[in-house]
Order: sequence, then structure tokens, then C-alpha cells
Amino acid sequence: MHQGRLVTAFGTVLLLDVLRVFLPSLITLFGQAGATSPELMGAYALAWFLVPLPFVALARRLPPLGVALAAGAALAVGRVGLQFTQGGDPQLYLASALVGLGAVWLVCTAMATAVDGRATGHGVMVGLVAGLAASTAAHTALGTVDLVWREGPAAWVAVFVAPLGLLLTAARAWRATPGDPAPIRPRGWLALGPLLFLAGLYTANPAVAQTIGGTPFAAVALSVVAVLSVLVAANPRRYTPNPLLPLAVLFAILTTLWLAPLLPGEVQGTLPAWSLAALLLGQPALAACAGWAATAGTRAPIRTGLLAASGLLLFVVLVFVFYAAYDLHAPNDHVPFVALAVLAAAILPRATAVRPTPGGGRTLLRTTTAAAALTLAATVVAPIARTGAPASESGAEGLRVAAYNVRMGFGMDGRLSVAEQADALRALDADVVALSEVDRGWLLNGGHDGLSMLAERLGMTAYWGPADGPFWGDAVLTSLPVTEVRGHALPASGPTGAQALAVTMEWADTEVSVIATHLQPEGYDLANPSASDQMSALMLVAEETRWTTRAPVVIAGDLNFEPEELPLEGWSGGDYQDAFASVRPFPTMAADTRSDQQIDHILTSDDLVPSDPANPDVPHSDHRPIAVTLSLAE
Repeated sequence: MHQGRLVTAFGTVLLLDVLRVFLPSLITLFGQAGATSPELMGAYALAWFLVPLPFVALARRLPPLGVALAAGAALAVGRVGLQFTQGGDPQLYLASALVGLGAVWLVCTAMATAVDGRATGHGVMVGLVAGLAASTAAHTALGTVDLVWREGPAAWVAVFVAPLGLLLTAARAWRATPGDPAPIRPRGWLALGPLLFLAGLYTANPAVAQTIGGTPFAAVALSVVAVLSVLVAANPRRYTPNPLLPLAVLFAILTTLWLAPLLPGEVQGTLPAWSLAALLLGQPALAACAGWAATAGTRAPIRTGLLAASGLLLFVVLVFVFYAAYDLHAPNDHVPFVALAVLAAAILPRATAVRPTPGGGRTLLRTTTAAAALTLAATVVAPIARTGAPASESGAEGLRVAAYNVRMGFGMDGRLSVAEQADALRALDADVVALSEVDRGWLLNGGHDGLSMLAERLGMTAYWGPADGPFWGDAVLTSLPVTEVRGHALPASGPTGAQALAVTMEWADTEVSVIATHLQPEGYDLANPSASDQMSALMLVAEETRWTTRAPVVIAGDLNFEPEELPLEGWSGGDYQDAFASVRPFPTMAADTRSDQQIDHILTSDDLVPSDPANPDVPHSDHRPIAVTLSLAE
């Protein structure tokens, strides 16, 4: 493979790696999970993507390739340093600086293609797709838990692979003999933003594939397809007659992913398994667009740099517009289509894909085929090797129910803490766990499937209830036999959507229904109509579930109300009790939040008797896990 492709591939892997640390650090550390205004967070993120602009202005004074390789070297060294940070402000600010260096590296690499033959526009675009593929495969093999969140000798050895690869290939590229520049149209570099956004959002996101397919082998399939898509990027004319075809395919895929959650089902909002087929077509189509963007152009380094920088700025804008819509309770379905429109503008009209170098196609075919085989082997073995904990059996003394707002899987130190959250839940010895704020692949949080990781570590089966889009919501974990699963949408209010997931299971020669929810009322005051509407809808779901199953009912989750604000007796025709009424105070927020609120609850119908409450103070989320043992009333 051409050195320019290899340098770009290694650099892309590192850029994506630090982005998966930067974005969640921005939310959990800088943003304090909502305490900082979205405008300030957006300005902070945008500032790091503006760092390349001074280097664009100095393109005639500083050699772009030299600047790119220097920034890449700093990115490589800094990524190793990121492994030492262990969360907190050092993690936030080093990840931020590395994102800025990554942006400088990519923009200056694009400019170098216009003035230096050691890097070609076509090679950089192919290398970008190869880097996306390598990152997808690595993320899949790691179970979507990045190396930066891991410890131990294996993680430390692995963390040096991409930085050393970038340093070695950068040195070889610098020593290569300069040739005639092979630039592409400057407008083609505008595609950088949509390519990274759509790949991270859907088409190269193994957590999304796993969520849709319901198995880690769906992520394996996505990884193999991503690797093979490098061939499409290298020679798009062989696979697509013109750029309109991949654009049309992407439009069809985005439309499918938009409409499929609206189809009726037991739990509305989930993506059906058949939509995985659409997702698997996405990365080859996106790779074809990257190849078509490499249309031969003229030397214009400054214009190239400005449009490449604009493409990266567009990436961060698309990310924030898409995910801020959840907090603003505004529709965001149009955002991926806006990205697709920009991608079309970057490659149309009169796109003419650059022909591969004679003989280079065969080398790339052999390399990519070998990489696909290796990816298949590595990513298939990894899920098999990850064995979950043995399933726990329900205790004879009662039903142990736990609830935990897992904060998208991140602890108070801003590090991914799913393993620690699983340990805390295991210590509670729960038979049923209700989870709130579960993330199943959000790019903003680094693209992790937290629910599958928790289920695997606890040896339980997961039942999913999307609350705001198909990849964020609530869940129930249990090893008990389940007889019915129903999802109920609650009235829209507050920062995000809300739902109630009712799971009925066999227990103690009878059945019990556990309803997992996370209320998001506006104002958090029952005097507010929207808050009252959400609570009324939840209690109606509880009564409907009790009526249809004739079983005791448990409501568990983050209700965002203090105990005295909860309407329990006679609400919607039924009497419910607070399982922790005998324990006061009973804070449910982690001590590090400096809050003594009790807003997480377990409510039960009056035919259940609570005992043995627990609320261990652990810093693996901004909430504490809570638990209680329930037995049937005599």
C-alpha cells in the first residue's frame, strides 16, 4: 500500500481514538452531565477544530507535509500519554489538545497533496477509509471498550501499535522522493465532515450494529464489511457506475434507519433486526463516496486547507446539532440527511474518480483480503473469548430488585466505568436490575454498547426500552424466565424522552412485573402539568400491567422526584408504597455530586413487602445503585 495511505490510515485510527475520549469527556467532565450550558460546550469543542486555520494561512511559509507529519508525531506521542491520565481534568485537556493536533494533521495532509507528490489526494481518501475500517475492527475486538479505559500489560502493549505505526510510516513518507503533486478538487475535502459523522453515527459503529442485530457477531459482520470497503474507495468506478448510486444507497439507508423505529411492535422505538442489512450496506456506499471525492483537481493549497478545515468544523457542528436536539427536545431526524446533502455537494457534479496506480490495485486487493480475513478471525474470537459471569439464581428469601442510573456508563472521573458498575450491581446480589440512562452506541459518548457489556458481566439477559431514539433509554436485566415484555411511551417533557418498560417474569410460583423507567419532567414539580402528565401516565401503565398480568408490580428507576412528591396512595386506582419509606435519609446521588437527593426509587404494589434496603456510595455514576428485597405479603 502507498505510504500516504498507510500514514493516513494510522493517523485516522489515532484521531478516532482520541475523539472517543474527547467527546464523552466534554459531556461528563467539562459539561458535568448538563450543568454547563450547551452553548459553552459547543464553543469549547469548536475551538479545537479551529486550530488548523493558522496553519492554512501559513501554507506558503511552512511546508504542509512537514507540519502534518510533525502534528502526527505529536498526536502519536500524546496518545500514549493519554493512557497515563486516569480521568479527570488531565484526561479532558490532553484529549482536547490531541483532537486539535489531529485536526492540524489531517488538514495539513490535505494541503500537502496540492503541493507535494509524497502524498496524493486519492491516497489520503483511501487511507481515511482504511483507518475507519481498522478502527471499527479494533473497537469490535475490544468489545467497544477502548484501550484508554483498559488497564494491564496487554492494554499497554496494544496502545503503542498505532502510534508506532504512524511514526514509522511518517518517517518513510518524509524520506521519499517528492514527485509531481496529485491533488483533488478542493471541494472534495468538504466530504471529510460527512464521512466521519455518518461513519461514527451509523455505518462504522459496531455498538449500533450489535444493538440492532442483538449479537456481537453483527459487529463482526460490520467490521469485515468495513475492511472490504477499502477496495471500493480505491476504485469506486469498478463498483459504482457514477457517484449518484452510492448517494442514493445512503439516502435509502438513512430513510430506513429513520422510519424503522416507528413501526409497531412490543417495544416501539427499537430497530428491527432486518435493518442490520441496510446498515451493512452503508460503509461500502460511504467508501464509494470517498473514492468519488478524489476527483483530480488543480494546485490550490490554501483553498484545499480551508475546505478541509471546513469539513472538520462541519463534523463537530453535525455532532452537536444531532445530540443537542435530545436535550432541547427537538427533532434531529434531518441532521444525517443534511450531512448527506453536503457530501453530495462535495462530489457532484462531474465527479471523475481517480484511476488506481497500475499494479497497485492487485497489491491493494491482496492486502485488503488478508486484512479482512484477519479481522474476521480476530473479531470472531474476541466475542467467544469474552465469557460472562454465570447467571445468578433467585434467592429463596425473596426477590432482590436493584435500580441504577448508569449515566451512559461513565463515572464521576469521566472514565468508562461499566465494569465497575457491574461489580457494584453484583455485590447487591440482585435478581432483577432496572437501568436508566443506558447508551447503546451514541457517537457523542464514544460508541459503546453499555447494556450488552453489563448483561455479559452479570450473566443476565437484557430487555431494552428506547426512550429517545433507538440507542438511548432504559433496560431490565434478569436471569428469571420472562413471559412478557411491553414498552410504553410516556408524554414528552423535559430534556429527553421517557418511556416505561414493563417486563413480566416468573418468580416464587407466581409472576411479578418490573417496570423500568426514567422520568424526565419539565420543572420536576407535580404542580407542573407536564410533570403530572408523566407521573399519571406511568401509574396508568402500572395499573394496566397489573390488570393484564394479575401479578404484583414493581416500579424502579430514576423518577426525578423526592419521596414526599410522589403520589402513592389511590393514584390511578391503585395503592403503591415506597420501598425505602422506613429508611430516612436515603440519598441516591453519589457523594461526589454533593447532593443528598433521593430521586431514584423502587415502588411496589401493596401485595409486596420490602426489606434489606441498600444504597452503596460508589463513584461509578452520578447516582448510587439502590436495591431492596421483596417478598409476598401474607
